[in-house]
Amino acid sequence: MPANTPLLPLTLTERLLLDECLAVPATWDEFLELLPHCSYRIEYNQDTILSFMGFASENHELLALNIALLLHKILTAEEYTFFGSNLALHIPDRARRYFNADCTVVKGDTERVALGKNMYAVANPVVLVEVLSPSTRNFDESVKINLYRKIPSLQQIITIDSTALHVFLQTRVGNSPDWMLRDYSDPTDAFPVLGQGSIALSELYRKVNLSE
Repeated sequence: MPANTPLLPLTLTERLLLDECLAVPATWDEFLELLPHCSYRIEYNQDTILSFMGFASENHELLALNIALLLHKILTAEEYTFFGSNLALHIPDRARRYFNADCTVVKGDTERVALGKNMYAVANPVVLVEVLSPSTRNFDESVKINLYRKIPSLQQIITIDSTALHVFLQTRVGNSPDWMLRDYSDPTDAFPVLGQGSIALSELYRKVNLSE
């Protein structure tokens, strides 16, 4: 456990007593010291520890599970590996960053970048998924997703709205730094996944109650 008073509370019960969104100045070493002891998710961006504690709605959790299952149906399990929201992602950038996506797909073996203290980040995702919620939407859209594009192996970013029928798909153009952007918001729409199949919005949003 950290020797000094931690910058953030370590338990979820204590964290829930604070503001929904916290940004706490900290060094990279302070973040790594705190990370293994936190019972909730924290991220790091440019000398700041970030914590978003909006209520995890049924819609958010259902969409995260649905997209993982649908991706698994399209992409062969022998060739691809699927990870949940606790996997650290390596952003090739001078600034220190520690992000997690709601779903990560890796093709072949994972490439790991050491973070220190027996921790590592994965550097070679091919698909990343973010399910937007009211508490994380602004940061996800304005910061995280733009930085994801710097990952050389990444081919697609799937952004899913948990409050409306809306998927925003970003696909890398060949091996270039350019990306093609497209929105899907009709129940009859389907979006492609790595050229190997497509996911219908009607399937993705199955049992999701948007009236709430």
